[in-house]
Formats: sequence, C-alpha cells, structure tokens
Amino acid sequence: MKKILSCFLLAFIMLSLHSQYLYLETGKLISSFKYKNSEGGSLSDLKGSNQNTLGAGFRMSLFQSPLHISLGVAHDKFGATSSDLELGNYSEWEAAFLGANLGVDYEFLQPRMNPSQHDKFSFSVKGIFGTDYLIKGKQKLNNQVYDLTGVEEFDNPVFFLKGGATFNYYITRSYVAYGQYIFGRSILFGNYNGQEQLRFITHNVNIGFSVSLFYNR
Repeated sequence: MKKILSCFLLAFIMLSLHSQYLYLETGKLISSFKYKNSEGGSLSDLKGSNQNTLGAGFRMSLFQSPLHISLGVAHDKFGATSSDLELGNYSEWEAAFLGANLGVDYEFLQPRMNPSQHDKFSFSVKGIFGTDYLIKGKQKLNNQVYDLTGVEEFDNPVFFLKGGATFNYYITRSYVAYGQYIFGRSILFGNYNGQEQLRFITHNVNIGFSVSLFYNR
C-alpha cells in the first residue's frame, strides 16, 4: 500500500510540473457507512457525520479541448454513530484517510479570454475514480476506545466511484474560483459472499481556487 501511494505521489509531482492549473480546495464531507456482517445482517441505526476535507491537485486540458483530466490528493474524514436505547449501547467511529483521485471533466461555456477580460462563468460535469488509505481511526464502544489501524474492514484501500458538478468563476484567465458538489460511493472488488462488507457513501461540498501556470497574470 505504501509503495502504491509513493508511486502516486511521484506521478502527482511530475505531472503537476506540466499541468495548466493547480488547485486547492476545502469543504464539508458528509459520510455514512453501510455495514453487513457475514450472516447478511446490517446495522440499521447508523448515522453519518459531517467532517472537514482538504484537497490539492492539478487539472489540464486534453488537446486544448473542453475535456480535462485531473489528479489530486485529499485528506478526508469519515464518521458514524450508532446507539441501542434498549441495551444502553453507544458506538462511534471516526477515521481519517489520505485519498488519491483521478478525474475527468467536461467544461461547458468555457471562456476564451484575453488578458483584459475578467468575470466569466462556466460549469463542468465530472467523474472520478478514487482510492483512500487509512491514516488513523478509532471506535468508541460505550466507555472503551479501540484503534482501527490494522482492522481488516478499514485497513484495506477503499475504492470510490464519484460524480458531480462544478461551477467556475474566472476572475481572470489566470485565477479561477469554484464551488462543487461530488457524490461518491465505495465499491468492492472480488467475491464478498459470506464475508463482512463495509461501504461508504459520501456527499462532498467544496469551494476552491485554481491558478494557471502558463497564462500571463
């Protein structure tokens, strides 16, 4: 896992040197868990959480078209709570992940701006394939706290398919502010029949700022 993450970070650094825009974004990540045990039973009273997220990366056009690819990293936090009033049990999960995201987007109404123009708008639709790696996590069961590091359901990489939309405001052709909404759902590879299954569902609302590396300011 560490080798995969190291290769991704190296590719991120090398490709960012040739990208058109570098971006930084932050926002809220609303997450929930879908858990199923080996017998097919689930936890129906799981409630999601609202956590902060931070991401950075690059975005570049393919052949100077409205189609773009992006590569980014993100620090995401996931959480959930569960309670059983009859038995008096309370559980809480909180986990921090380092995520790697490969995205493709198509930008509509992309402005062709000269240096004297400003205040232009566009919007994009976006698809993302991502993978998240656990940095740290804990589970609180009543008054006891357990470390999630090394726990199989959390220690394996979590793969995501995501999609959403971005609204772009071109302050100038060099500086772009944006807001975006991204929905994500984790996917499982392989045969999980008769095994525990843990899935994540995410709603990500971000604001961000990107800077062109090539245009004159």
